[in-house]
Amino acid sequence: MKSTSILLAVALVLSACAPGKKEDAPAKAAPPDMHTSRNSLDWAGVYAGVLPCADCPGIDTRLTLGNDGTFELVARYLERPAAPRTERGKFTWQPGGNAITLDANGGGQQFAVGEGRLTLLDRDGARPGPQAPNRVLKLVPGKADAGGGLLKTLEAHRWTLESATDAGNRRDDVLSPGGGRAFVFTFSGSAMNVSGGCNSLRGSYEINADGKLQVGSMASTVMACEPALMRADTAMSALLAKPMRIDMLPGPQPQLRLVAASNETLTLTGQMTPEARFGPATLVFLEVAARQVKCSNPPGAETMCLQVRERQFDKQGLAVGTPGAFQPFFGNIEGFKHTPGVRSVLRVKRFQRSPVPGDASPRLYVLDLVVESETVTQ
Repeated sequence: MKSTSILLAVALVLSACAPGKKEDAPAKAAPPDMHTSRNSLDWAGVYAGVLPCADCPGIDTRLTLGNDGTFELVARYLERPAAPRTERGKFTWQPGGNAITLDANGGGQQFAVGEGRLTLLDRDGARPGPQAPNRVLKLVPGKADAGGGLLKTLEAHRWTLESATDAGNRRDDVLSPGGGRAFVFTFSGSAMNVSGGCNSLRGSYEINADGKLQVGSMASTVMACEPALMRADTAMSALLAKPMRIDMLPGPQPQLRLVAASNETLTLTGQMTPEARFGPATLVFLEVAARQVKCSNPPGAETMCLQVRERQFDKQGLAVGTPGAFQPFFGNIEGFKHTPGVRSVLRVKRFQRSPVPGDASPRLYVLDLVVESETVTQ
């Protein structure tokens, strides 16, 4: 019994001296993912696309995000005549750093920010389901990518001014003279031409190192017009003397926005030039009689037509040869508006259509220059 007691005591002592069993250490929490859209993407830039519309085919949208937390939102409702609407304001990042919210000027819209794209979220911040169309705005390539492509797009289109706003985003009435007239920009090589006010403005241009439109000194014709048109010419010349940021929204009818540092903005819509559609033109001179004549155009329908005849000029600009008789002109000369009682000599570009659409003329005529005009009294 005594030996048994001694062994038991030794066992108890050894047990007390033995190190206790360690409990499992708690698992360390995984570090939070710090790679958010806000800090890991180059998200600043211009995004474009078509967003959903309740009662139209869509809203042509361009959203510009600035590194300083500002935005510019330009929206144009498809198949509506209204000019694009521009809103500017601030945006904030949502707590996760992967989505932004526009302020009240942007209607409180929320967008998930991804690589080269913004996705419009539902009002509650949820992502739209796969059945929801027209929710993505894609990043428009910057000047490093656009480069020559931008120049080609400028040259391939005739740009009509749709709206002009001042530094406070208010309609600029001086640059919108009305009366059915609008400024039209054309680009060819290094030359830019602006018409639609009183006089034609022409000068050289370039896309500078900052990707902005830089226009050189502009020459002007010297016609006298009503005061509103003269003021429009002066205001346009002054605005184009400033470097202007270029925003291009691609599409079948691309949109060009020129924005000065003062936020004065010109919004223009492009229409593909005949040269881009049909190739090189043939220059011809047409004399347009002062009076129109009745004609059947289209066949079976009586209407009024121009009377024209071809003219010939030598290299010194002197008329040569004997012009033929005036003939009814079954068509239209784009860019020319006939004034009854005024005879004109026009230099026009003649294009051969291919293919010929419907019952249209196989030839297309576009005004290039009014050589002379005079009022004829009868």
